[in-house]
Amino acid sequence: MSKRQQNKEERMNRIIEQAEVLFLQDGFERVQMQDIADASELGVATLFRYFPKKDQLIVAAAVRNLAPTLDAFKELTSRPGNAYSRLEAILDYLLDQQVKRTSHSRFREAFESYASSVASPLPGIDDYIELQREIMETLEPLIADGKTDGSLRSNLDVKATVVTIINAFGTFGNNIILKSHISYLEDDIEPLIQQRVLREMLLSYVRP
Repeated sequence: MSKRQQNKEERMNRIIEQAEVLFLQDGFERVQMQDIADASELGVATLFRYFPKKDQLIVAAAVRNLAPTLDAFKELTSRPGNAYSRLEAILDYLLDQQVKRTSHSRFREAFESYASSVASPLPGIDDYIELQREIMETLEPLIADGKTDGSLRSNLDVKATVVTIINAFGTFGNNIILKSHISYLEDDIEPLIQQRVLREMLLSYVRP
């Protein structure tokens, strides 16, 4: 990569990073392109050369936010071991992310809510959808092994079950963590306890 191209990549990454911070802090609607330009230490005209529309930048920030999940799933699903142990590892990863990276989860929930509420598809949303598809594709080796290695119940629709478990656990965990400050919870059923209970319920369902 040439020095010029490297500088361009670094500038774009800085723009997206600063945009994500501002979007999470102030909301997608309130943040103006001038705010992002100021935070990125760029002129607003330069910013518009990279992202002609704010919605393009919103999607770029969402893709950046989701990308580490793809890398993590690739590593987890390629580990040695049977399908059950890898599914267990994925749930543990999601639980850890929910506990440690609440801003990460809050951004994703806010983005998906925003994207679903606009009148027409966001420009570049196909990139986000494609990334989600790639994440699901990393589950194929786990699913294939789950049909043959005996670590999952033999009467399951393995693909439907694995995908549902991961989606349900991720959605529940994000929801209960993000809303914990406005929801009444008894001391002995705090969010982490409920997440662990759900984890065990889901894993016990697939065990032979």
